[in-house]
Amino acid sequence: MALRPIFAAVVGQYRKQGKTVPNLLKKVSQFVTKTHRYAGLVALVAIVVHFVMQYLRFDMVPVAGLIAGLLLVVQSVLGMGLSRQTDKNRRSNIANMHRVLGILLVIAVVLHRISGS
Repeated sequence: MALRPIFAAVVGQYRKQGKTVPNLLKKVSQFVTKTHRYAGLVALVAIVVHFVMQYLRFDMVPVAGLIAGLLLVVQSVLGMGLSRQTDKNRRSNIANMHRVLGILLVIAVVLHRISGS
């Protein structure tokens, strides 16, 4: 899911230059776009299961993991809310927050893994 903005930028550059998007890139981009929502839901369920298992086994949740998990929950809520927006300005603002939060989420997950917790 983190590569989705990169795919969109590359496809956008092809279209901006008036070039035909290569077939493989087009198919991969379409697949990522179609499955993005479902992958987000799977990630949300996985993080809830991970949280519960961590808490039950160790009676604690590391701060770095908690931050990453909360970012994922907010990211999911924004993503789900995005599809229900009819106001273009509000939709644009939520989409931008969703993109920025995606970058922060990747950073938070990396920090969670590096911290060893």
